[in-house]
Amino acid sequence: YADGGLMLTQEDPSKRKEIISIFKDLIDLAENFGRQINIGRVRGKVENRRLEAVEDLFVEVTRELCAYAQPKNVTLLIEPVNRYETDFINTVAEGKALVEKVGMKNLMIMADVFHMNIEDKTIGHELVRNIRFINYIHLADSNRLAPGQGHLDFQDIFNKLLETGYDGWVSAEILPKPSPDIAAKQTAVFLLPYIKNYNKNLAGLSKSM
Repeated sequence: YADGGLMLTQEDPSKRKEIISIFKDLIDLAENFGRQINIGRVRGKVENRRLEAVEDLFVEVTRELCAYAQPKNVTLLIEPVNRYETDFINTVAEGKALVEKVGMKNLMIMADVFHMNIEDKTIGHELVRNIRFINYIHLADSNRLAPGQGHLDFQDIFNKLLETGYDGWVSAEILPKPSPDIAAKQTAVFLLPYIKNYNKNLAGLSKSM
């Protein structure tokens, strides 16, 4: 939608109304399928506008959507995206600031370690520092290929998450290279040992508390 001119911070009220209607349809669907909706680049860009004005539009629209989603037990997730794809909400800290500004309990953050590798000083520390705002994590390597095909330190990422007792969702968001099947297999082979070990250690922490 963002590439087609429809975005949550659209200046044109009629186009804003259109994207809000689309999101409400998605919320209706999500009520029965996962109960989470990503807000990525569809939030729009700042470009030649004032940042404060764009934030105000985002807050207004997001509050309306969260209010609609709340009785359906659906959570909206802001995904910080790197500067090469948008100029609005690049870091996890910026996402957190907008979550606090909106002030709705069903607005949280989807952290993507690929984007964090570009924008955040460290990945693990920022996850720990903002974990109470994070409800979903995208995993990919530094080159957006399958985990294990780049230079990210996944052991540190999982260690830091374990410090927080995180028990939310993680999923891989990767390029389908060299082919979808190979990329999926690389991801499974690399991540499953980490995930199994993580769940084992998390269960141990729970018993000791």
